[in-house]
Amino acid sequence: MLPATSTTRWRTTGAYTPINASKAGLLYETRCWITYYVQSGDSQKTREALVNGILPQRSRETRRTIVTVIQQRLQRWFPPQWVYEDLWSFAEDEHQPSLKTSLLLHVVRQDHLLYDFVQQIVVSSWEQGERVLTRADVQRFLDLAAAEHAETERWSHATREKLAGNVLSILRDYGLLSGREQKYIVEPIVPTAVVNHLIRLLRAEGIEEEAIPYHPDWRIWLWSSQRAEQAVAAFPPHEITL
Repeated sequence: MLPATSTTRWRTTGAYTPINASKAGLLYETRCWITYYVQSGDSQKTREALVNGILPQRSRETRRTIVTVIQQRLQRWFPPQWVYEDLWSFAEDEHQPSLKTSLLLHVVRQDHLLYDFVQQIVVSSWEQGERVLTRADVQRFLDLAAAEHAETERWSHATREKLAGNVLSILRDYGLLSGREQKYIVEPIVPTAVVNHLIRLLRAEGIEEEAIPYHPDWRIWLWSSQRAEQAVAAFPPHEITL
């Protein structure tokens, strides 16, 4: 059984960081990490197993970097045990988009830069009927963000270029964008179990029940508050244990 913690940090705030400049979605690798970690309950053993051979990449250093990125995305916020158990159930069903849709939620919530990009650029473009996104859109977002996030001005040109590419690739890997050379905004498929997962997250985070349908997290999936209201009504508080 995984250890419980009382230091859960439900979402990342504060300074922007370029942590996603190194890797994109890593869907297969994350599935491997979740499966091994939930079964073993040991972070270090999971890291060693993936670095020492479970992951297919030829370079040991690459495998080490991949595991570090996954741990940053899924462990540093100290989620409660039920979050990992949900992710495990999503990872086991390879015929549904549950895992990638839930990772879209978690990876965005745990990266302040990525969260703001989705809310300010992706959602805004979608609502205005614009569907194409490019690296230039990410670069413009960073330029405008510099007024409040001066830390971005210290990043090298190469870091910004890698970050711009990976921001789009992550969102594509997790189902919010499609395409390779040119990225298009698409509404992700969200299975009911993943919808309920978000409701549990918001309730556990302490969001007032009446405010849950209007929380901006729903916009990560391009959902309206009306659609969220229906989902919340179908999953009342007495049906869950946080």
